[in-house]
Amino acid sequence: MKICPKCKEAIGDSHQECPLCNYVFTKEDNERFEKERHELECAAAKEMEEKRASRARKRVIYFLVMMSFYFFPFVIGGSLSAFSKNMTFITVFATAGMAIGTGVMIAGIIGGAFRCPYCERILFKNYGNHCMYCGKLLYYK
Repeated sequence: MKICPKCKEAIGDSHQECPLCNYVFTKEDNERFEKERHELECAAAKEMEEKRASRARKRVIYFLVMMSFYFFPFVIGGSLSAFSKNMTFITVFATAGMAIGTGVMIAGIIGGAFRCPYCERILFKNYGNHCMYCGKLLYYK
């Protein structure tokens, strides 16, 4: 979209003359519009890349926390039950760890760590490199 410098109306890129005030766009005007469009596209691409990197960091953090809640209760419960000859320690720790790990996983999904940065829809397990809804490339290899 171009903005007419005379009447400040937005018109299409293909127009060489403003339909409202008949201002004729010069070569310098067209170059300025092209430069502004390029700057906006670069800023949008940079913002999208920052969003992707942020979500990738969130996914790693959620994964590590979730796995620690899944794994460590078995180790702690197993160690405690080995000393006490009582299996209730491992049962309690394992159940609590699984519940907390599942809660962390749900928080990660709701919190946006597993969302498409373009269409904002939730991506489920094994979504690959492309969004299953909009088809856009999610991550660089």
